Amino acid sequence: MVLGISSLLIPTKAEAATKLLTWDLVDSGKHLDWGGSTKYQSNFNKGVSVWNAYKKGVIRKDVWNTIEDVTLSDYSKKDTTAAMTSPSGTIKYNKYNMDTLSTNQKNNVSIHELGHALRLAHNGTSDVMYYLVSTKVTLSANDKASYDAAYKKY
Repeated sequence: MVLGISSLLIPTKAEAATKLLTWDLVDSGKHLDWGGSTKYQSNFNKGVSVWNAYKKGVIRKDVWNTIEDVTLSDYSKKDTTAAMTSPSGTIKYNKYNMDTLSTNQKNNVSIHELGHALRLAHNGTSDVMYYLVSTKVTLSANDKASYDAAYKKY
């Protein structure tokens, strides 16, 4: 089974290059504060730790004195989408497909969707930001370069 991670973008060629979206969910203080809940919370937490290991403290859990930038939720629909991130501030996991994935694939989906929230677009086959679900759970040099470019725009 081949699953696309997000239905928001049309797949691009699998060549590596810095590619950014025109939007992100990062606030003016250069933070991405999240709230809500998901069945895949441990996978989401893994995604947060991967991105925060590269740029410490950007992604944080929403607390009483912060404004939630992104809300997590689940849904179930028979299609090829594992999860999606929207410019309106949501990350939604499709239980129909997520439940069929391995732990590393679920972690990949979470890292990937957080990448979209951080402004990263789809990219090459060796990147977490590749448009298909994979078992890649570490940031490539290109993922990091894309994040560096996005961070300058926050």
